[in-house]
Amino acid sequence: MSSDHNEQTTIRTDTNDLNIEVLVPSIGAIIHDIDLSEAVNKPNIVEQIERALIKHQVIFFRNQHLTPQQHRDFAQLFGSLHTHPFYSHVPGTPELMLLEYDFDRKPGNDSWHTDITFTETPALGCILYARELPSTGGDTLWSNMYLAYDSLSSPMQEFLSKLSAEHSYAKNFNLTNVHGPDAQEKLDKAKKDYPPVIHPVIRTHPITKRKLLFVNTTFTTRIIGLNDIESHILLDYLFSLVNKPEYTVRWHWKENDVAFWDNRSTQHYAIGDYWPNRRQMHRATIIGERPV
Repeated sequence: MSSDHNEQTTIRTDTNDLNIEVLVPSIGAIIHDIDLSEAVNKPNIVEQIERALIKHQVIFFRNQHLTPQQHRDFAQLFGSLHTHPFYSHVPGTPELMLLEYDFDRKPGNDSWHTDITFTETPALGCILYARELPSTGGDTLWSNMYLAYDSLSSPMQEFLSKLSAEHSYAKNFNLTNVHGPDAQEKLDKAKKDYPPVIHPVIRTHPITKRKLLFVNTTFTTRIIGLNDIESHILLDYLFSLVNKPEYTVRWHWKENDVAFWDNRSTQHYAIGDYWPNRRQMHRATIIGERPV
């Protein structure tokens, strides 16, 4: 096994004003005793939240009480927000996705993925707010893609570092899961707005400078330059690295919880075991940079 730990750039990691509880060493932490609705007026706290995010990859906040506008405003402290081409949005706040499932709408995020990699500039991060939860089920898993890369042998790391992969929304979104009277219109518009894009199989995190695995089952369609059989076999192998338990953290939601994850270095899986019960979440998606 090899690792890029020694190649990391020195970055500020002080979070002295935050009460942080590490969940597991590999990924995940809770930040206690903080009101995110007030963070917009506390730039020093915002900087420390961002440092905690980079260090722990996904951070959680219990018992938050945010209006949709406060949720949006907090997310905008970290960058511009993406408006999703298919999901409904929270009324009056188009920057917030409405993730709402019940008896008539089965959950559709129960696979490992990194958000919106079908765009030229996939998400920097996402901020998910639990508004209405089922009595049981509905946990979410996150997985550390640094560790997935580190688990590879040096020859495999070198081989993959020279490869790129195609990502497309069409692998996941179609008339079976894009609903409403304007479903076909949304798909037709997406075909024009979001042609397939090419990203490196191994990307370098823009802040930590660590290398990580950057392919996912939901949007990655093929490896450029390989034939179909080679591409399929290699992608299946890389996809299998994501769900190793030692790389993951599992979050059991309570109403008014907030999760903020680094979408560049993680994948996540929203477990759909609560269906046919109801679950409603609001999500802000922060636009990132082009992967390199």
